[in-house]
Amino acid sequence: MLKEKLKLKIKENNNISFSEYMEIVLFDKEYGFYEKENVFGAGGHFTTSPLISRHFSHCIAKNYIKVFKEEKLENIVEFGAGNAELSKNLIYYLKDKKYLPKKYYFFDKSLFLTNKQKKIIKDLNLTDDIDFIWINKYEDLPKKAFIIANELFDCVPTDLIRFKKSYYEKVYINESLDISWKKYNLFSEPSAKYLSVPHNLKNNYIFEFSQEQYEIINQINKFINKAYFLIFDYGYSATELYINDRMDGTIVCIKNNLSDFDPLIEIGEKDISAFVNFSYIKNIFTRNNWSASAFMNQGNYLLSFDILKDININNFDEVGSIKKLIMPNQMGEIFKVLIVQKNLSKIPDNNFIKNDIIKL
Repeated sequence: MLKEKLKLKIKENNNISFSEYMEIVLFDKEYGFYEKENVFGAGGHFTTSPLISRHFSHCIAKNYIKVFKEEKLENIVEFGAGNAELSKNLIYYLKDKKYLPKKYYFFDKSLFLTNKQKKIIKDLNLTDDIDFIWINKYEDLPKKAFIIANELFDCVPTDLIRFKKSYYEKVYINESLDISWKKYNLFSEPSAKYLSVPHNLKNNYIFEFSQEQYEIINQINKFINKAYFLIFDYGYSATELYINDRMDGTIVCIKNNLSDFDPLIEIGEKDISAFVNFSYIKNIFTRNNWSASAFMNQGNYLLSFDILKDININNFDEVGSIKKLIMPNQMGEIFKVLIVQKNLSKIPDNNFIKNDIIKL
């Protein structure tokens, strides 16, 4: 049915952009990938950091406590909360430390995941202590908040761009569900200048360009007056992203924990994502007068918040889970953390083991 829906959409306009294709395949209200059962975890298609170890969420909780002591941000907002594993373990930790927020907001596009989150949160029996609020409109965001986005930006719909010596081309999907390239004036788009695309790209170099990421950040900025924003995702700074080894772009699909690079097969049955250009994300935030205070790999972030301190070293499964989160050859290096802030008078001194903000 999803294929038929796509073909009808394409027939209306002769073709659709890759970002439009990605939006339908992932987020269609009836047949989209994120409206299906068992997307996350061992029995699903892929496993995120909060599912690997509760200590991931505990580190974010420690970060929240540190910020709260300085800035009294009493609202937490989580974008793309998935199956609520992060929020559940975060809240348990904050309750134990007596630092529960007044309100916890969930912002999610998926109706299926929203209903799943509501069931899990109801079972926590904490509704007398915290107001849990589900929203899908930016105007419903609180004015002040501690914000979390774990693996949000990688699955935001993106276009595919190809450099051709003296011009650019953009991918479109036709009625046969094949791709075609059309000449494209990339820098006619206001957001393109924030990509930090190098001037020496090789001919036929393919890269991603997400205007929706730009819109998301602008909307958040419009309604948030004061915030500390934690962004976790896999990707690189622009100088590390645009290398010759990535000439074919970074689109990757995942089904049953196996990856492939063809988003036009098994449509709706697998995830589609792309490496995040953290320079692009940072540039858009700073354009909106946010300050980018830290950028590092996930391993350094978690070690900075003492992830090793609370684990049971005699529990081999727990130790193995932590290794997966922090080791360079696993999730510790490819996953990054960007921290941006808006109108915080007392910027917390996080004493990170290593801060690579200069790379952006």
